[in-house]
Amino acid sequence: MKQLLTTVSSRSDEELSEVATFLSFFADELKLGICPERAYTFALSKYKGALKTIFVEGVRQLFIGALPLKQVLKGIASSLNSLNSQYLLQLTCKFLEKDSVEAGKILMSMVRTLEENSSLIKKRNHLLRAKNLKTKILSLATSLVLGYVTALTPLFAMLFLLRQQNLLDLTVSLSLNPLSFWPAIVSFFFISILTAYQLTEFTEGESSWPMLFLSAMIFIITFLLTHSLLKILIW
Repeated sequence: MKQLLTTVSSRSDEELSEVATFLSFFADELKLGICPERAYTFALSKYKGALKTIFVEGVRQLFIGALPLKQVLKGIASSLNSLNSQYLLQLTCKFLEKDSVEAGKILMSMVRTLEENSSLIKKRNHLLRAKNLKTKILSLATSLVLGYVTALTPLFAMLFLLRQQNLLDLTVSLSLNPLSFWPAIVSFFFISILTAYQLTEFTEGESSWPMLFLSAMIFIITFLLTHSLLKILIW
């Protein structure tokens, strides 16, 4: 669901950017004192974006269908998915109630404000992506460390017995299978999974399940490799 919302938001932002680009050309023509209908046509000749087909259809409705420009813009707005794009075109219709020069100045001011806000949003998204990457690295590193520490649990027990100078218990512990320490293994495993889940929940537009699976695999692989190495070196 998060990924779906992020994809929809990204498409809406792209659509809004295309509308703003076209309206900037439109505003430039209006500021020259050209009538709105001709300004629309001239703006379309400059615009090369993804919504070209939609705006071309507007020209057909304008000249062949003999529809007023306001109605054409409202029709274009209704065909778009982004609510912000629709609102921007509806505002443009209201600006056209003024003379062309004034409408062009107001529209250009609005487009510039929109571009500034868009720039801030892009910076925010960049920071969020960086934060998400750091969160993933931290989550995976935690699983790796916990897997390593869990495999060393029998060794820690041996060192504790050695410190207590209980040589008999130490001799017995050397023959213990590390899997006999299953409570520690299970505890650290779930700590690893829960940590990965909690960290992923802080990321935007990410599903927790892939990170949970990856964290679990890293924990298990690290545990098994460390366990095998200790078995060769000590047991």
